[in-house]
Amino acid sequence: MSRFDRRRHAGGPHPAHDTSRRSDSPRGRLSAFELSAGEYRALVRVIEHAQARLALAGAGDTDTIRNASGAELLPSLRARADAARDRGADGVPMLATEIRHLEAAVVNLESYGGHEAALCEGYTLLEECEDRQHRARSAHMADGILTLDQRTPPAASL
Repeated sequence: MSRFDRRRHAGGPHPAHDTSRRSDSPRGRLSAFELSAGEYRALVRVIEHAQARLALAGAGDTDTIRNASGAELLPSLRARADAARDRGADGVPMLATEIRHLEAAVVNLESYGGHEAALCEGYTLLEECEDRQHRARSAHMADGILTLDQRTPPAASL
């Protein structure tokens, strides 16, 4: 157990390495939540630090490092961040299933001697994302970019 007190995932395969098909949502339905601009920047920092540490440690070929560091998530997140900014949205959509990329980055950062500040930031962000996963909302693809569906205002505010 890490000094950051990771409580989950005792026994069974680690979710960062789980390739089984998810059946928690109906086929074709996307479940997502929103990262704030600061959380998005933190996620990018953690993943880029993990990628740099793994490359420096010679932890495998380019594809292995990209997968183990969570870096395969960055291109789609950057496109979403740009689209959200263009629409004037406050946050960046992230699929609930994409948490595994952040988890892989954090776990591998800890294994390969990542900077303590990056580990703390990564574990904090991971816990926030896992909490939000339970409150995820419907999302859809618009012009190839993940977009959160509009929230219905509470009846009292109508």
